[in-house]
Amino acid sequence: MKVLITRAKPQATEFAQYLESYGFTCVFFPTIEIVEPDSWEEVDEKIKQIDKYTDIIFTSANAVKFFFNRFAKFYALIKLMDKNFHAVGTKTKDEVEKYGFKVEMLPEKSDKDSLFLKIFSERKQAKFLLPRGNLADENFIKIFKEKGLDIDDVVVYKTIKPEINEREKENIKEMIERGEIKFVTFFSPSSVRNFFEIFNKIKFNGQKIAVIGETTLKECEKFGLNVDINPMKFTPKPNAKLLAELINEEKTKLLTQN
Repeated sequence: MKVLITRAKPQATEFAQYLESYGFTCVFFPTIEIVEPDSWEEVDEKIKQIDKYTDIIFTSANAVKFFFNRFAKFYALIKLMDKNFHAVGTKTKDEVEKYGFKVEMLPEKSDKDSLFLKIFSERKQAKFLLPRGNLADENFIKIFKEKGLDIDDVVVYKTIKPEINEREKENIKEMIERGEIKFVTFFSPSSVRNFFEIFNKIKFNGQKIAVIGETTLKECEKFGLNVDINPMKFTPKPNAKLLAELINEEKTKLLTQN
């Protein structure tokens, strides 16, 4: 069975490996592209002032990679050893730990709201830096600033719609409409939005929709998609392994029915 992965291969290698171990064929058609910000000027300024920050908050693994890689152009990462690191989601936490840093304990439901509530409940004096993507909820950040959190945010990467190869696009469209692709996976709200911008009036043919993230799920529902595979039902901290397992369970059900 074929699974459509709407994320670039380098960002979904682990997920694809799990799926392939279950006998799936992965079809990659990224509907988002992660790129550098238009300018590094603001990021570089924050890096040069890093000593004034006590805590760093990451809400995505991409923010971790882009921030640390840029930081390393100026200083050795050991300069960050005295910082307190906070993360949203196990994937983000794991990414921080790859660089050798310890992450503060995640809240039980590891989303932005829960993390900021945890930070407020601890009521400690701190100066926070939030490296983020261009699509982060700026109003959300504004609210927490108004509530007294001493936080600076800076865009360290951009999420954009990639250039589309028309032949590849038509091939994917035909595979979906013929029912050749059995599962479609989404990992972010922007991926869902871009998918429908790219394909417009595509006709699904019994595909099972699988997602990670509550905001991704809600974006699917906005476009009238029924989400069949939702790992958040089982854990507030889903990962690629669990999503692949659930897709495989759904495959077993389909084969049994047939």
